[in-house]
Amino acid sequence: MTTTQHPELGSVPALIRAGIPDLNPSERRVAEVFVDRPTWTIEASAQEIADAAGTSRATVVRTAQRLGFTGYPQLRVLLARDVGLGSERPAAEHPHASDDAAGVFHAFLRDVALTIDDALALLDPADVRRAVDLLADAGQVLVVGNGLSLPVATEMAMRLNAIGRYADAPTDHVEQGVRARRLGPGDVCVVVSGSGSTRPTIAAARAASKAGAAVVGLTASSTAGLADIATLSLVVGLGAPSFRDDITRTSRLPQAIVAGGLVRALSERNPDAAREAQARMLDVIGEVFLQDPR
Repeated sequence: MTTTQHPELGSVPALIRAGIPDLNPSERRVAEVFVDRPTWTIEASAQEIADAAGTSRATVVRTAQRLGFTGYPQLRVLLARDVGLGSERPAAEHPHASDDAAGVFHAFLRDVALTIDDALALLDPADVRRAVDLLADAGQVLVVGNGLSLPVATEMAMRLNAIGRYADAPTDHVEQGVRARRLGPGDVCVVVSGSGSTRPTIAAARAASKAGAAVVGLTASSTAGLADIATLSLVVGLGAPSFRDDITRTSRLPQAIVAGGLVRALSERNPDAAREAQARMLDVIGEVFLQDPR
């Protein structure tokens, strides 16, 4: 991650969480201390952070730099600025935190809500506007996603179709590659990938870019392979500190919400056309239901 000299007010906790997946294990432990104990971090020395994370002082400094800060002192100062603005509380302070089913359930919902806050803090409005411009002017729209990202891609394509913006989201990765090669200048390939490094997804993104299409990345990583290919990337953190957590514990809901936000913004460009398309879709949906189900 490049150094962030002046992160926006309130964005530092989100910047730290978003950067965790790109860190190595020892750096990740340091970043987790920052996230789990933000108030203590503000008062702690680099050596105290190192002791808490079971690593070295040099790793603490390097972690702060990898997260985009000039060093640990800047991270502490800006964290102190931002902690009082949000609801950054250790998990133990949350009233529903426990090991029973209800506590785990509430903790999961809180984690998802936190990723939405992070998305609002980190998404650049200029990038959002550019993504909507590209979609509005596109001749063809291909939405690509695999694994846990596939449902997000499928839903986005369906919602685009519902507002009159034809889009396709093939589920087979071979077909994704073929379709990507058939794109051209003026077309858009939206690529959904939590890790930003899934091989079939990256292959389709590379093929679309080589064909001259714009590539809009919807990912949780600002440094993985997709970042090097995408015309622009909308980085939406999933809150997963590790790949194992990514595939077993996290939700793609934050990416789905951002995708839905893009569709909503696009529909406002031509609300009359969007309403007409929605009416046609409702006619089709109305024919699906049985008149007298038994």
